[in-house]
Amino acid sequence: MTFGSDILTRVDPQSAVAVLAPRGRDGAVAERLLTDAGIAVIVTTTIDALVDLIHAQIAAVLVTEEALDADKTDTLKDALSLQPTWSDIPFVVLSNGGTHHRTDNAMQRMDALQNAVLLSRPLHADELIRSVRSALTARERQHHARRLLEELQLRQRQLEESEAKFHAIADSVDQMIWTTLPDGFHDYYNQRWYQFTGVPEGSTDGEAWNDMFHPDDQDRAWGTWRHSLQTGESYEIEYRLKHHSGGYRWVLGRAQPLRDATGQIQRWYGSCTDIHDIKLAQEQRQLLLAEMNHRVKNTLAMVHAMVSQTLRQSDNLIDARASIQSRISMMAQAHDRLVHTTWTETRIMDVTNAALIPHRMNDDRFTIDGPDLPIGSKQALALTMALHELATNATKYGSLSQVDGQVRITWYTDNTPLEPNFNFVWQETGGPAVEKPMRRGFGSRMIEQALAGYFSGNVELDYDRSGLCFKLIAPLMGLQA
Repeated sequence: MTFGSDILTRVDPQSAVAVLAPRGRDGAVAERLLTDAGIAVIVTTTIDALVDLIHAQIAAVLVTEEALDADKTDTLKDALSLQPTWSDIPFVVLSNGGTHHRTDNAMQRMDALQNAVLLSRPLHADELIRSVRSALTARERQHHARRLLEELQLRQRQLEESEAKFHAIADSVDQMIWTTLPDGFHDYYNQRWYQFTGVPEGSTDGEAWNDMFHPDDQDRAWGTWRHSLQTGESYEIEYRLKHHSGGYRWVLGRAQPLRDATGQIQRWYGSCTDIHDIKLAQEQRQLLLAEMNHRVKNTLAMVHAMVSQTLRQSDNLIDARASIQSRISMMAQAHDRLVHTTWTETRIMDVTNAALIPHRMNDDRFTIDGPDLPIGSKQALALTMALHELATNATKYGSLSQVDGQVRITWYTDNTPLEPNFNFVWQETGGPAVEKPMRRGFGSRMIEQALAGYFSGNVELDYDRSGLCFKLIAPLMGLQA
């Protein structure tokens, strides 16, 4: 079957042998012998046609020495140089005799073939068929190597794409991602780890990661990790990790082993999640609950004492009920203010004004003056109750029981350099003559004892005939102690 640049063939070039023997009977004989041996043959008559077959990846070439036209040597050489890296088309050349009869030009034409076997004529049919089959076998091995190479290249691309996707995902999450070998050797951290810690890449490989933990957490973290490596159990622990700012932040460390079909651990995949803000919020919540519990117990104790004292000292249940309701109402108002400030602190001006609202018939009865200092929650509650007791007593027996009676409330801080003091004064004027009571009621004891204790100071009640005077002197820090 002939093949030229303008002739199509039904034979697949990649499984056929091209025969170029334009002179004599060599081409016809070779075609018949190879065809009878079951080898596909494409007969061509020119170098240009052979070049087309080379571009079509012909399996092998059988060519006579005289068919290698000197004028077409460069064309053939160029076609061979354009082959893929895996391809090296084998040539079987029917020569005219020994090499000592060839000219230099003839040798150059042979060398241009790159992969050629010479058979001297005349030759036996078996020798020709064996040589062609050997060339076809070598060519098939090239195709097999090409397929393996393409498969490896495909797998390499897939691996690179998979790694690129993994890194893109690992570097986009908020967690710090890391992996280790089965023995626990750390060999990978995502960018989030280096952004958080601020350490150079690779500096925490191996066991150097443990140096990033807070000194108080290192032994515990290392022991937990070693236990997971020995048992294959999941790793989970909270510890303080060094931040790039120089401080330590709480993180949650977790890791799971990846096992093969036999159960052997191949790798460990782990993460570190920044839980510092959550941890602090939990601690603050626990402190707040403990503080609330303490405050509630103190408040209930105060209510119990107030009710007991009021019942013992009241002449009848009607008066007792009114006193109890009034006092509990003031406590409720004080608690409301503290709730709005999350039980931390409020301002003394707000506390004073709120405590006197039920007793203000008009604004001319009270004069209030003092800097608007912050005051702690327990001090605010105690001051509210004290002002309520003072105002209630003044309304019943003191200056507020008279039309022209006045109350002046002032507070200030002195200039003591070492330990400044806070001074709070309640001064009544314009009321009836004051007489010191024969017995001390709940209000007096609460003012003198509880208030002084909450402020870490001293309280004085002066029953001057011109008007009751109450004084609180406490260290300035006692307002929020």
